[in-house]
Amino acid sequence: MSSHNHSFLSIIPARSGSKRLPDKNIKLLCGKPLLAWSVESALDSKYIDEVVVSTDSSVYADIAKSYGANVPFLRPESLSSDTTTTFDVLEHCIRFYKESLGKEFDYIVLLQPTSPLRQAWHIDEACEKIITKEMDSLISVCKCEHPPLWSNTLPENENMNDFIPKAVREIRSQDLPQYYRLNGTIFIAKTESLLTHKSFLTPQTIAYKMDNLYSSDIDSALDFTFAEFLASHIRDINGGGGNTQLKPKILYIPLLTPFATALSSHTSLSALDVAPAEAA
Repeated sequence: MSSHNHSFLSIIPARSGSKRLPDKNIKLLCGKPLLAWSVESALDSKYIDEVVVSTDSSVYADIAKSYGANVPFLRPESLSSDTTTTFDVLEHCIRFYKESLGKEFDYIVLLQPTSPLRQAWHIDEACEKIITKEMDSLISVCKCEHPPLWSNTLPENENMNDFIPKAVREIRSQDLPQYYRLNGTIFIAKTESLLTHKSFLTPQTIAYKMDNLYSSDIDSALDFTFAEFLASHIRDINGGGGNTQLKPKILYIPLLTPFATALSSHTSLSALDVAPAEAA
């Protein structure tokens, strides 16, 4: 429970119809259902007032409740299809709390269950930042492993002529600017702003930088396997504790960063606007 003058509702969307990795949101990660990692981090945050899981499955609901989340409704079938957008899910939850429970919150915190490695202190830092900076929304990001300037599309014949422009090739890698990408881990917005813009990305959005180690985004079996490896490593650093321990005093193995980046660089942009989201 928070002790400040702002109220935060954390919404964790967990649809049961994952196509690429069936029942992904309740698949055991280090012995704990995937969605439970996000539930526990949110509950351990000193800013989050209430944690709700939006799901269409009674099985998922029971699991979420067993870890301390609120599940005051089962999401209607109309909001559980492949075309359902993240905003649709958030709006439904916000309206339900207001109209059925008489509760309103200043901020909405979207925590996607496919990003299980975020810690409670990440959430706290992000909440504190959006308040102190007086912004309408906040989105977590992490460093790109490779500069986007080194990327391009390929023609049908796969000819790489001018794949990287000469002007770019002449720049030493250490002189290139640092690029960041969305990592899909934390999205926060003032409730009014979210309902107005139907997006977390607005002219008044600020970034929250996260280390790549905590930026895992699970979309495949390989992602899941590597996230489990990273989770075990974080747990070891924290002295055997869970995923909501204090900020580690020891830096992680440097070699982990490129792998973490490569495996999680496919982060979905669905939470930004109204595109369909499988995890939702």
